[in-house]
Amino acid sequence: MDVPLDPEGHRAAPSHGGARLEVRPLLERPGVYAKGEVGVSTRPMWQEALGQLSRRSESCLYVEMSQLTFIDVAGVTDLAMAARSLSGDRLLVLEQPPPQVPRILDLFWPSLGGIEVAA
Repeated sequence: MDVPLDPEGHRAAPSHGGARLEVRPLLERPGVYAKGEVGVSTRPMWQEALGQLSRRSESCLYVEMSQLTFIDVAGVTDLAMAARSLSGDRLLVLEQPPPQVPRILDLFWPSLGGIEVAA
């Protein structure tokens, strides 16, 4: 899904049934900021953003999730797959994710390396 960038580098998934997702680059460190909901209608943009992030070369990549109000199991799966795709000792840091994210990660990927949840 090709989602146009606005002049400030924001991406916003079209609203379907009220679901909306905004993803933009973090300015102070390598990563993305996500606001809204990750679900069926917004997942393609989520996957694209995580794919672009995981192709970066920095050793530590961040996903700022404090304004993410909902993420389904498929969206958490995308985080796990992004972490799996990182080579060497690279790390995906999830900052302030919704409470279900660490629970889902522990349930389905209890020993997954390359990902860290930061409160």
